Amino acid sequence: MIDKIFGDAALNDTRQFLLRLIVTGLYLGGIHARYEGVLKIMEQRKCFLAKAMEKYGVVRNTLRGFIGICELKILDRNRFNTFVSTERECCGKPSVKDIELRCRAALSEYRAQSKRSKEEGRLLPFFPTESFYTGK
Repeated sequence: MIDKIFGDAALNDTRQFLLRLIVTGLYLGGIHARYEGVLKIMEQRKCFLAKAMEKYGVVRNTLRGFIGICELKILDRNRFNTFVSTERECCGKPSVKDIELRCRAALSEYRAQSKRSKEEGRLLPFFPTESFYTGK
């Protein structure tokens, strides 16, 4: 919506702001904003993942490192919120890495749904190996 009103300049300013957000276990909004931004560019411009990330201004490893957090939130928001709440209660200030590992382990139960969602364009087309889910 904002890009239709103000054009690419406003969209670029918004992206730069989001890229500077500090990502912590207490605030995961920056991770989700990047993921959703790249997904939106892919959908709007009908382009490949690499081109969408370049347009958004984020590198592949940034998204890949947090893919579990983003995908679990989209596939099962309640379970995602439970994980984050549990980590916060347990640790006070949880690490993003710990949340990511728990989300990845949970995603192993959603493989069929994840594959279908990627084919439908609801998730970014990252296709992880078995070690992604096990953390090994």
